[in-house]
Amino acid sequence: MKFLLYAQVDRQTIGKQLGSADYSYFFLLRAFSGVLAQLGEVIQLQDPAQADLIHAQCLSDGERCVLLSFAPPHKTAWGLACPTIPVFAWEYPDIPERIEEACWQDDPRHDWRHVLGRTGRAITLSSHTVEAVQRSMGCGYPIVAIPSPLAAVVPPPDPARIPPPPAGAVLRVFASVADSSRMGLDVDGLICLDEEDGTLHHPDDAATLPERAPPGTDDSPTTPPRPRLDEPCEADESEPADCGWELPPAARIRTRLHGVVYTSVLTPSAGRKNWEDLITAFCWAFRDSVDATLVLKLAGTDLTLHHHQLLMLLTKLSPFKCRVIAINGYLSDEDYAALVDATTYYVNASLCEGLCLPLVEFLSHGIPALAPDHTAMADYIRDDLAFVLASYPGVPTVWPHGDGEVNRTSYHQLDWQSLLQAYRRSHEIAVHDPQRYRRMARRASEAMQAYCGVAAVKSQLHAFLCPQLPLPQPAGHGAPVAWPNPLPAES
Repeated sequence: MKFLLYAQVDRQTIGKQLGSADYSYFFLLRAFSGVLAQLGEVIQLQDPAQADLIHAQCLSDGERCVLLSFAPPHKTAWGLACPTIPVFAWEYPDIPERIEEACWQDDPRHDWRHVLGRTGRAITLSSHTVEAVQRSMGCGYPIVAIPSPLAAVVPPPDPARIPPPPAGAVLRVFASVADSSRMGLDVDGLICLDEEDGTLHHPDDAATLPERAPPGTDDSPTTPPRPRLDEPCEADESEPADCGWELPPAARIRTRLHGVVYTSVLTPSAGRKNWEDLITAFCWAFRDSVDATLVLKLAGTDLTLHHHQLLMLLTKLSPFKCRVIAINGYLSDEDYAALVDATTYYVNASLCEGLCLPLVEFLSHGIPALAPDHTAMADYIRDDLAFVLASYPGVPTVWPHGDGEVNRTSYHQLDWQSLLQAYRRSHEIAVHDPQRYRRMARRASEAMQAYCGVAAVKSQLHAFLCPQLPLPQPAGHGAPVAWPNPLPAES
C-alpha cells in the first residue's frame, strides 16, 4: 500500500515559517512518516495534485493508495480522484459550520462539514477533537484520535540529573538569547516626563532615517546564520550578551542554569499559549529565589516584537531574583536536545491545545510538567506525571483563522493562583523530595510510550487505514526504529 503525504511547509521552508499558521504540520508529517513506512511505501509530495497520477498507476497495478493531507480541513485539497484523509489538530469544542467570516470569501471549504463529508473520514490528534467533529457530523462519522508518535524510543530518565545538581545544568545553544539578568531592568525606566510639543511630522522626515533590513534577510535576527559543523564548539562560547530594546544577535551561548529549570516552547503571538500568565506567575512565585530559572523557547514571524513585549513585561515585574531566559528563533536538533537535558519541568499554561507536541516530547524524556488537563491534554495529563493546573471552560473567543471580530467558539480560563502554587510546590519537590520527582519522571516516560509510542501509533494507524493487510512486526525484539531527528518545534 502507498501512503502519499503532503504538508504546505517542507524541510526547505520550515526555518523561515516557524510561528506562522500551520507550520507545525511539517513536524506532524515528519513524525507520522516513520510509522507509516512500517505499514507501506511512503511518498512525500510537493503538490497534492501529484496524488492522482500515482493513484491511477496504483489502480492499474491493483495496489491501494491514499493521500494523507497534513492540514486543517479548509486547507485540504478536494476534488481529487485519490482517496484523501485530512490529518489535523483542533483546539476548540466545535468546528466551523457556517461561512460567517469576511476573510473566508464564501469559500465552501470553511464549512468543515463539506470537506469532511467529501473525504468521508479523518484523523485527528485528540479525543477532544473527535467529539467536536462528531457533534457536527454525527456520532457515526469515521474519525479517530491518533497522537503524534514519539520520534524515538526514549531511554529512562538519567538518574544523574535527578534532582537538579546544586551547581546547575549547563545550556549550550547557538541562538539569539535574551537574559533577564543582563537586561538592566528598572521600572522607573517606564516613566517618561517629556511632553509632546505639538510639532507635526514633515513628510520628508522618513528619508533621513536609515533603511531597515527586510525580514528574512541574512542579517535578520529571525534567520541567524548557522555555524559550520567543522568549527570548534567551545572556542567562541560566551554568556548571553547585555540587551535592551535590540534583539541580541545569534551567537554561541554557554550559560549555567542555577537551581530548578522550567521550560516552555511557544509562539507568543498565538494568544491561546497565554505566556503572560506563565511569566507573571513564575516571577511572582520566585521573586525572592535565585535558584529558579524559566527558559522560553520562542518562535514566530516577528521575534523583535516578542522581545519588546517580554522586556516590558519583565520591567513591570522587576525587581525579582529569579531568572528568565528567552531563546529566539530556530534551534538545531542538537541544541533542542540540549535544552531538554537542562530542563527540570516543562510548563504549559495554554487556554486550549490540539496536542502540544513539545509537552508530549518533554514528558517522553522523563521531564514532569505543570499543565492543565483540558482539551487535547485531557488525554494524557494526570497528577502522577504532572502538577495539574485548574481551569474553567466556556470563555468566548474567535476562530483562529477568522476576522477576529465576533466570538464564535470558546476556550478555557486558566486559574493563575493554581499556576503560582504549582510553581512553588514543584520547586519544593525537586529540591526536597527527589524520590517523588524520580517517580514522576519515570511515570512520564512510561505513560508517553503507552500513549504515543511507535507500537501504539502503528497499531491504530493499521486499524484505521489498512485493517485488511497483515500488521507488520518488528524485525527483532527491541530493535530500534529508524527515524528522523527529534522535533525542534512548538505546536
